[in-house]
Amino acid sequence: MAIVAAALFTSCNKDVEGAIYNGQNNAGVSFTAATLAAVEVPASNPVFEVEIVRGNTAAAATGSVTASLKAGSTVIGGVTVSDFNFAAGENATTVKVNIDPLEVGVQGTLTLALSDADASIGAVKTATIKVSKAYEWVSLGKATFVDAFVGATGNPEVLKADGFERYRVMAPYEEWRVSPEAQADSWTAASSAPFIELWVEDGLVYFDTFFVGLNYDGDKSQPILAHHASDFMDGVSNFKFSKFLDAKTIQLAPYYYIDGLGGWNYTQKNGIITITLP
Repeated sequence: MAIVAAALFTSCNKDVEGAIYNGQNNAGVSFTAATLAAVEVPASNPVFEVEIVRGNTAAAATGSVTASLKAGSTVIGGVTVSDFNFAAGENATTVKVNIDPLEVGVQGTLTLALSDADASIGAVKTATIKVSKAYEWVSLGKATFVDAFVGATGNPEVLKADGFERYRVMAPYEEWRVSPEAQADSWTAASSAPFIELWVEDGLVYFDTFFVGLNYDGDKSQPILAHHASDFMDGVSNFKFSKFLDAKTIQLAPYYYIDGLGGWNYTQKNGIITITLP
């Protein structure tokens, strides 16, 4: 009985191998896995490569790959992927994927698919990849930073996103925060914002909320945060005080706010925070 079973198994195995390999007369390609490692690419060059393999290398082969991208439930169009090209004797190649339409900082799910006409029997015809874009930050040097409300001054480093009107002012309050004057104030906190990130839209400057290194009445559960006017009001006319004054000078007009308590509205004032670029 054992001998008969072994013979039957061998016969079946040969039949399957014949269907997979000997009958393969197309490109016979496959992805290496259904789920590939996550990819983060620089925003200035949002292109990466994905490997495609094949078993039958007797002849050259070429074909196309389709791509679709989603961020959550939102479909993002415009993603491109190159054709694959195998030289005779070559069992692996790559295609180039460009995810330029994906916003920086947003993780998307990319799905790549091979056509039935090109795929091998039993191929991994669809591969999914978590993808994202990141800014490349370039140092501009030391800036001059003044917050007239807080009374803080310093010379923080400024970074610029390569190819974008986006900046990071690094640790702008730290030089002031560790000074004897600030340390003598009971409102001074044990830390401050690691950076202020700001960017330009339609000629106006916007910025993410940041911690100025002060706690209201010295209570660490009540940090004073600087908000952009858009966090509290609508209309571009209310945002116009945060802007470039000239090619080197940025002005921010924050609302200094303590959650649940209120704060100080300087969103319609000039000269509150000034950053002079190197």
